[in-house]
Parts: sequence; C-alpha cells; structure tokens
Amino acid sequence: MNSIRNSLRMAKKDLKILFKDRGQLAVIFGLPLLLGLIFSGQYALIGGSARPSGEPRLVIKAWIVNEDEGPYGAQVVEVLDSIQTLRLARSRTVDVADEKVAEGEAAAAIIIPADFSAQIDANQPVKLQLIKDPTQQVESQIVAQILNDALAELSVRAEIEYGIRAVYAKTGALEGADAEVIRATQAQIMGVIWTGVQETRQNPAIAVEREDLAGETTVLSIGSLASALFMPMFATMFAFFLVGFMAESILGEKEAGSFRRLLAAPIQRGTVIAGKMVAFVGVVFLQMLLLLGLGSALFDMPLGDSPLGLVALTLTLALASTGMGMAVGSLARTKKQAGNIGMVLGFVFYLASGLTNSSHYLSNPAFQSEGLTYYLAHLTPNAHAFDGYIKLMLNGGGLEDILPNMLALLGFGVVFFLIGVWRFKYE
Repeated sequence: MNSIRNSLRMAKKDLKILFKDRGQLAVIFGLPLLLGLIFSGQYALIGGSARPSGEPRLVIKAWIVNEDEGPYGAQVVEVLDSIQTLRLARSRTVDVADEKVAEGEAAAAIIIPADFSAQIDANQPVKLQLIKDPTQQVESQIVAQILNDALAELSVRAEIEYGIRAVYAKTGALEGADAEVIRATQAQIMGVIWTGVQETRQNPAIAVEREDLAGETTVLSIGSLASALFMPMFATMFAFFLVGFMAESILGEKEAGSFRRLLAAPIQRGTVIAGKMVAFVGVVFLQMLLLLGLGSALFDMPLGDSPLGLVALTLTLALASTGMGMAVGSLARTKKQAGNIGMVLGFVFYLASGLTNSSHYLSNPAFQSEGLTYYLAHLTPNAHAFDGYIKLMLNGGGLEDILPNMLALLGFGVVFFLIGVWRFKYE
C-alpha cells in the first residue's frame, strides 16, 4: 500500500509541474484539439449534422460526359441521376467538364467513352474516366465509390445479358428470327432472371442489420465521420509526442539529482518509475477525454456502444506511449537529446502508421487496407490504436473486437518498459 501511495504522490507532483508550463500544455492539449477542430469542422460545413436513414447526408456536384450512344451509357447516367448525394451537370465535351473541375465548380467529372456499350456487348473490359479535383479529396473519393457501386450493378446485368445471348447463339434457338423478336425474347428472359436476383437481395438467406441500442438505424453525416477519424487520429499522434516530454522529465530529474535523493529515502526504485508513468498515463486519458468529448458535443461524433472498450483501449495506448517514454529517457544522455528523439519518433511512427490515408474511411467506413503497406503500418503502435478506435466508434465493435489491438499495444508497452528498466541509471 505504501508503494502505491508513494507512486500516486510522485504522479501528483509531476502533474503539478506539467500544468505549470503553459507552453507544454498548449502542445499537449491545445494543438491536437485545434487540428481536430479544423479538420472536422471543414467537413461538418459540407455535410451538416446526422440525419435519419433515407435522407441525403450531403450533396456533391459532379459533371458527366456521355460519349456512348448505346444503352449502357444511358443506364449509368440514369443510375447516377437517381442518387440523391450527387448533383449531376451534363456536358457534351470532356474539355468543358475538365475545366469545371479545374475551377473548383465540381468535385469530379465522369467520362463515359464512346465504345462503352459496344465493349460490354462484346464482353470486353472497359473503363470510365474519372477526373478529380485535388482540393476536394474526400468528395471525389465519395464520387468514385458511388461510381464503382453503380458499375458493379451494371456489370452483373451485362454478364447476365451476355450469357443469355451466348446461350441462344450456341443452341440456335432463335436462328432466323426477326431482330425485334430476338430482342424481345432476350429482354423477357433478362426480366425474369433480374426479378429473381432482386428478390434474393431483398430476402436473403442470411440477413444482417445494424441497429443502435434503441433499435434505431441512423446515417452519419460527413462531419460526424470526419470527427470520428480526425479526433482519435490526432489524439493517437500526440499521445506519442508525450514520449519526448516524459523522457525530458526523467532526464531533468536525473540532472537535478532528484533520483539520487529519492534513493536515499525509504522508497523502492520501481515506485519512482511507476509514479512517473502514472502521471503521463493520466495525461493521455485527459487528451482523449478532451478530444472525444468535444468531437461528440460539436460534431455529433459517434462514440460507439462500448465505453469500457474506449477506456481499455486508451489505457493500453497510454501504456505503450509511456513505456516508450521510459525507454527514450533511459537511452538519451541529455534532456535536450531526449526531447529531440521523442519528437522524431512521434513523427516517424505517425507517418509509418499510414494514418495520413485515413480519409478512405469517409468514402467507405468499412474500408480496410490490404497488402504489404497495411502490415508494415501495423508494426507501429499508432496503427493498432487507431484501428481500435475505428472498430469501436464507427463499426459498432465491443471489447472483444479490439482485444488484438489492445494486446499489440500492451506488447509494445511491455517491450519499451523492459528496455527502459534494463538501461535506466538512477545516478
């Protein structure tokens, strides 16, 4: 009990010192809050607040050029026209549409090539061109996602129609028939098959429906989605910027001889380190509480259905961060060197974690990266922490869903802590 009491006293002392330094407070709390508010706020202005399911979340202007004279180009335009999120403007030439996007009047321009229908009829791969405005990254990504979904639907229809034509051609059942009769027969068969497809979709063998605890389904606004990305992203980023502050604090006390004097008192060595870590774990919790609280209050940011999961994930994030601070403090030789190493590590881990590409979630909240880049990113604690917050806040996960992320963060923390204890010299 005495060891715990002494650790808490030391943590209280460190927090008092920290909160007296206004410059450090501005960096630790003010800067991530400012960045989170700026990035979340710009998308909140675009998308507004959350609306009930069925109403448009936001409106994105896009230009479309249909150079195809066949039925499939017209179908693409018709499908895109029916989507409330898109406000389509038509152009006869690619140059005009390109110019409108370049001037910022639209997020993207969709170009349907002249041979679009012919290529589909021949069962050949065909591509649409999407011109994006680089200053409207999120909106253009949403247009791309909508276009991909529309083309996927069209692709299914085209495959079925090609299969019907191939069967009739191979069997010769309509050989010598009038062209109108052939088209009418194929259309009837297509209608029967497509009706069956739609019925299967509406009444699948396995149905999954997500509802909140009140049994209501809601659609998040673009501002809510943005805040659910940027707030935990910046909180995670600055949690590891605390590494430098903690390492500086450790080196500062060593240079002042505080540790040497403490060792002369009846205090165990582990108590000194534990007190230092408890103080900075508390700072990480305050960071996360501030950012998530304001994000929820100002932007209707979802916090998920597992408060325990948020607390547990933040705790393991804090342990990983403070463990790294302990390691840097034990390896650095001077207070200035410790601060520089901590700052560099904070930036390196942030960039390596791939969080700079987190805007993919805005166009598809279920987005998951794949490939070598994804696995390399998860060699950093930042990626595991961010993944955990996304699972809880956007994907409706619980404590069991983030256990792999928590174990990874705990593993990072233990490794860093053991390095720190091994290399730490009290004098």
